Amino acid sequence: MTTLDTVVMTEQNDIERYCRNCVSRDFVNGRGLVCKRTGAIPAFQGECESYQKDEELEKMAPTPKPEDYSAHVDREQLLAGENLSKAVLLGVLACIVGAVAWALVSISTGYQIGYMAIGVGFLVGIAMRQGKGVRPIFGIIGAALALVSCVMGDFFSIVGWVAKDNDVSFMEVLLNADYGEVMSVVVENIASMTIVFYGIALYEGYKLSFSAQKGPEGGKI
Repeated sequence: MTTLDTVVMTEQNDIERYCRNCVSRDFVNGRGLVCKRTGAIPAFQGECESYQKDEELEKMAPTPKPEDYSAHVDREQLLAGENLSKAVLLGVLACIVGAVAWALVSISTGYQIGYMAIGVGFLVGIAMRQGKGVRPIFGIIGAALALVSCVMGDFFSIVGWVAKDNDVSFMEVLLNADYGEVMSVVVENIASMTIVFYGIALYEGYKLSFSAQKGPEGGKI
C-alpha cells in the first residue's frame, strides 16, 4: 500500500466516523456506510453542508464527559505525585535507624529480641510511604530494605555481644570480626526463632510503603 493510499484511507475513515452521527447515514450490504441524500459513499472535504446530528443516537450513546474519566485522572495524578527518590532516601535512613535500635536494645538486655523485626518493618514501610507511591516498585524496595535492616540489626547485636563479653570496643570487633562466622550465627538465629518475625517485617515493608490512600497499582502481588 502506498503512502497516498494510506492517507486516502485515513481520510475516508475520518469521514465515516463523522457521518455515523448524522441522521442521513445508512448502511448497505457490500458497500458499508452511505448517505441517504446522495445514495453514495460519503466523500467530501471539510464539513458536510447537509450534516444533521442524530440527537437520538446521542441519547443512546452520550459523548463522554470529563468526569467520566475521573478514575483515569486520579491515577495520573497519583503517578505524578510519586517521588521514588524521596521514598528510597527515607527508607534507607529508616533501615539504618531500625538496625541500630535493634542492636542497642539487644545488647542492653542481653537477649535476641525477634519481635524487634516487626518494629523495623513498620519503620521502613512508613518511611517509604512518604514517597506517595502506588507502583509495586515502592513495596518491593520497602520489603528489601526491611529485610536488610533486620539482618543488620541481628549482625550488630552479635558484634555488640562479642565486644561486651571481651571488654573491647564495638568498632574493634566490627573491623576484625570473621564476617562469615558472624553471618552463620545470624542465619541460625533466623532459622531457630526469628523467621516468623522476619516474614512479618517483609510484609510490613511491602504493604506500608504505598500511599495511605491507594494500594499498589494493579492490586495484590
